[in-house]
Amino acid sequence: MNNKGFTLVELFCVIIILFAILGEIMCIAKCINSDWEPSYKREIIYGASALAGIGAIVGYINIPDVKKE
Repeated sequence: MNNKGFTLVELFCVIIILFAILGEIMCIAKCINSDWEPSYKREIIYGASALAGIGAIVGYINIPDVKKE
């Protein structure tokens, strides 16, 4: 039997992949738009996450800029 279109599992996989790509893009954008002044906590977390591939999750987390006084 020829099925046309997506099955529910295929559609679910496509949605998860799209959310992962969006999270990775958000992680890279947050890293680039950081203030790049000490402390570099936010920049290190976002940069390392984007390089390691877990930016798909970390991109959805808001990490505040913490300035040393």
